[in-house]
Amino acid sequence: MSGVVVTPEMLEGVDPLRELDEEALAALASEATIEEYPPKALVFRRGDADEWTRYVLSGEVLLVDDKANVEGSVIGMGDAGVASRPLGYESRHAANGLTRSEVKIIRLPRRRIQEMLEAHRLPEYDVAQVGDNGGNDADQLFSGLIADLMNDRLELPSMPDIALRVREAVNDPDAGAAMVAKIVQADPVVAAQLMKAANSALYGGQKSADSLNAAIVRLGLKNVRELVMAVTMRQVFKTRHPLLNKRMVELWMHSTLIAAIAAVMARKLNGFDPDRALLAGLVHDIGVVPILAHAGDYQELARSPEQLEEVITTYRGDVGSMILRRWNFPEEMIAAVLDAENWHRDHDGPADYADLVVSAQLQSYAGTAEAASYPDLDSLPIYSRLGLGDVGISESEPILEEAREEIAEVQRFLMG
Repeated sequence: MSGVVVTPEMLEGVDPLRELDEEALAALASEATIEEYPPKALVFRRGDADEWTRYVLSGEVLLVDDKANVEGSVIGMGDAGVASRPLGYESRHAANGLTRSEVKIIRLPRRRIQEMLEAHRLPEYDVAQVGDNGGNDADQLFSGLIADLMNDRLELPSMPDIALRVREAVNDPDAGAAMVAKIVQADPVVAAQLMKAANSALYGGQKSADSLNAAIVRLGLKNVRELVMAVTMRQVFKTRHPLLNKRMVELWMHSTLIAAIAAVMARKLNGFDPDRALLAGLVHDIGVVPILAHAGDYQELARSPEQLEEVITTYRGDVGSMILRRWNFPEEMIAAVLDAENWHRDHDGPADYADLVVSAQLQSYAGTAEAASYPDLDSLPIYSRLGLGDVGISESEPILEEAREEIAEVQRFLMG
């Protein structure tokens, strides 16, 4: 009926499919079909139940009651540039679906969605057992986090809206630099940061990029996707509790330093993309954000830095991986969160972004009083796997000494 081919990228940002990995999205995309409707056509009736879940790809579907009162509408994900709401995912339709314009709809078998979600559900935790462990605030905090997560009550950080829209545009084979520029123009701060990046030493040519479109062309769409995500991450690091504001600011500063070191290292090493390394460093501690946001509800934790740090150390990786899976990040980024503090990390195959983040963290302590608490970089498996000796990086000669100004420049870029 339609020449449109459903791709995994079309499905990755929609609810509840955002929790699935690339393989599951590809399987669902292969089973999807496209429905086309003219204006004023009835897509489904109130009270009907069928086997399909639908997503509006383009156009608009009005949700109308039996008295022809409009209760709302669903705009196509391609038109709105945001995640699309599913129609028919629950059981029976709560309203009539009437097209306002020509509409294209992605149709998926609801049973397959539910099977995929069940197969990819988050790890099981015995919340009751954790919560009964002596009434400890730390255990209560984590049991509360897990219980809220399992019941969709946990306020995990949302991916910044402009980052989500840019990612969807970059993944659209029909979109180009002009479309991405149109999205970015809505946020002058992000637009200015992309211009700054395009004219920096890393990307700059003989002639300055004098327009946002030219800057995006110079950077490349995939680099723009990573950079927009990076420069908008600051808004994720928030807490409403005054006692924890200082700790959240420290977390952001640490994350920008690790991101900057990882990006500079990636330029020197083979097999790494500096912008992806930047993002890996920036999100490696994303799991700490909801812990800090919720810790204010537990007075003992909020007033005890030692106990709070114990909770963070224990649970940061688990919570961080939950967030990145919700954001549909690739497994290499999730590994960087889970193993960011696994100093003796060893694995088969080539070096990855988790190795890069571990190395960046260890080098961030060079010359500080904390350095003695961590193992020597030269003695770890990541040292030879990354090939750090080949580029002159060692415990006695960390990259901080060689590229301090370059790292500071990247940090300033992230902080606006």
